[in-house]
Amino acid sequence: MNKNNLILENKGNQQGNNKFKNNLNKKNQNIKKPNYLYFLGGFVEGEGSNSISISVGIKFKYGVNLQPVFNVSQHENGLNILESYKTLFGVGSILQKSGSPHILVYTVKGYKHIIKHIIPFLETYVQPFSCKVEEYNLFKNIVLMSAEGKQRNKETLIEMVKLSYNLTGKGKGRKRTLNEVLEIINDKETYFSNLAKQNLISDILLEE
Repeated sequence: MNKNNLILENKGNQQGNNKFKNNLNKKNQNIKKPNYLYFLGGFVEGEGSNSISISVGIKFKYGVNLQPVFNVSQHENGLNILESYKTLFGVGSILQKSGSPHILVYTVKGYKHIIKHIIPFLETYVQPFSCKVEEYNLFKNIVLMSAEGKQRNKETLIEMVKLSYNLTGKGKGRKRTLNEVLEIINDKETYFSNLAKQNLISDILLEE
């Protein structure tokens, strides 16, 4: 490679880096603007969801664990929008949706992140204009109960599971019925013992 070509290549690389930095700075500036935050709030209302993941595992105190989840989905062409959420909140992941190669999903899991980052955003930029207020309040209630450690008590865990099933339309789309999950909570030992006899578990962890 001659000297002139090397200079041109280095110049091209520098221009590419500068363009990336300018785009990043522009995105960061936009995120600080109220209009852009309301814009992101609109995508949450249309393409977002609040849910409670229910995991079944032998290591859990009552065989069941709840985890709040916040999602926003976009076509791959809208990656920059999902990246805006990740930049804004400083947490979460962007992954391809299972079975939909052209759909990406931004996800935040866990009550700590959701209380610190997601709930304040939702209450300012989404809920005042939302048609899903009842659903949100139910989700928020479960998140706050998680933060208070109510999963560690059988009675309140059962209450949280029931609320979680109400959040998803009486369990629509879940692998197990409400009664099946409640049976695990009430008699964890028998449930996992029966699975072990059928050679269906090995330190089992099932999530939905």
